[in-house]
Amino acid sequence: MVTLYKEAAPALQEELADGECRFVIAELTRQNNRMAIIQQIAKSINVEMTYEEIINEVAVPLRSVLSYDLLSFCLLEKERLIIKASIPKEQEILGEGWVLHSNNSAPWKAIHEKRCFLRQDIWNDADKYQEDDYLRKVEVKSAIMAPLLVNNEAIGTVNFGSKETYAFAENDFIFVQQLADQLAVCINNARLFGEVSRSKKEWEETFKAVPDRLFLIDKAFNVLRYNKQESLTSGYRDMEKKCYQLLAICGDGRQFCPAVEAFKTGKSTTREITHPYTKAIYNISAYPVYGDSSEPSAMVVYVQDVTIKRKMESQLFQSAKLAAIGEMAAGVAHELNSPLTAIIGDASLILRRSTGDDRYFKLLVDIKNCGRRSKRIIQNLLTFARQDSYTFEPVSLNEVVESSLYLVSYQIEKNKIAIIKRIEHDLPLIMGNKLQLEQVAVNFLLNARDALEGVNGGRIDVCTGVIEDPETKGSAVAINVSDNGVGIEQGLLSQIFNPFYTTKEKTRGTGLGLSVSLGIAQIHNGRVEVSSEPGAGSTFSLILPVECKK
Repeated sequence: MVTLYKEAAPALQEELADGECRFVIAELTRQNNRMAIIQQIAKSINVEMTYEEIINEVAVPLRSVLSYDLLSFCLLEKERLIIKASIPKEQEILGEGWVLHSNNSAPWKAIHEKRCFLRQDIWNDADKYQEDDYLRKVEVKSAIMAPLLVNNEAIGTVNFGSKETYAFAENDFIFVQQLADQLAVCINNARLFGEVSRSKKEWEETFKAVPDRLFLIDKAFNVLRYNKQESLTSGYRDMEKKCYQLLAICGDGRQFCPAVEAFKTGKSTTREITHPYTKAIYNISAYPVYGDSSEPSAMVVYVQDVTIKRKMESQLFQSAKLAAIGEMAAGVAHELNSPLTAIIGDASLILRRSTGDDRYFKLLVDIKNCGRRSKRIIQNLLTFARQDSYTFEPVSLNEVVESSLYLVSYQIEKNKIAIIKRIEHDLPLIMGNKLQLEQVAVNFLLNARDALEGVNGGRIDVCTGVIEDPETKGSAVAINVSDNGVGIEQGLLSQIFNPFYTTKEKTRGTGLGLSVSLGIAQIHNGRVEVSSEPGAGSTFSLILPVECKK
């Protein structure tokens, strides 16, 4: 027997050695497969992936080297450990969004100790943790948790669970921790990329939200960024568009460009520039951007259209001047009233003692009539300039026309323009404000006068009447002012009621007359109509309903 054992021993030893060798080879192969899977996972994950996409990339290849029924990873956010993604996806318990509190939690234990934590038999474990009842509900009996470490600081954990006890061996520690280290880098990169992307998006949205034009330019005035994305196309970048080419304000010389001065001085600069063709006014500010050097590397250019603002300011100044002129006119009118009263009174006294045969009788009549006319003009001027509360009362449009003509007929007739007046008698009264309506009539008359400048045989027709209004299907009264002047181009008719729009020279108008007239008409529930033919003249009509109420 001893001899037989001795003869068999070498064979048994050889068989044992061979089996051990096969086990070592199998284990090495298993470890190599695991390392290959970690490398595969590292290559497949990129910074633009969501947490769900990352766990999907991890879940499938891991099943070939590690048996699990539950996979999740948690991240620390404001001292809370939140499950960001899990497999299976439909699981609500310990699923996405679940919060694990730091009080007596197994994943938190792995974070605090910064090493893997293995639980082989959870249901019978003497040490209990807060998530044990939930693990029992999803039938998880064993688990392994590894901290996600970045620069030796934990950012979360990766967790594996199995429905079998003792599903994970001690040697799984190394693999799970290596996997966790790789996942930590990938997840942290993805998280940082997400934060940067969100911050970048917020800044871009803020950049786009600025209603005015905002440029970022380099020293060569190339546009690096522009908040009006509909204009910043790849074509612009290919052509290396300059900011002054997009704006067409400063011109190629750029002698007035604030960015030129800001690049030289390194200080923010602001200038106001008027567009050479459209005459729009722009407020342009340049703010230096410093890189690593002490000199500006780029410039933020902010362009604001202040045309309306400047015109309103100009109109405000003009209104202040007109108010002062009105006060002066009122003072002069009051001063003139006294001598005019004396002239009219003295002329009347002399006329009483004169007869028609007196050679001076006709001259005295002329003196009296001219005095009365002058007094009426002054009274109308005082009435027109007077501040009024604009109360509504019964008004006759015939009286509106007469008062308006008293004010401006001399200015019109001295330009050798004939005024033809056709008044319809028994015109119905309307409820309105006489001073406001006079303002509309005066504006119509002065516009007609301006349209007849340089025209031989100029004529202005002023008429009133009752019409059947097709819009209201009721009766309306109208003032029509027609001229045989230069007329208005059809393409401009839609613009003439816009505030500050004018075709006159700067010294001839502000562009507010028709806009204000339209507003007055609308306050009276009426409207302003215009018809015009270039070279043949224009007709402006104020149409007001008879039963107009405030």
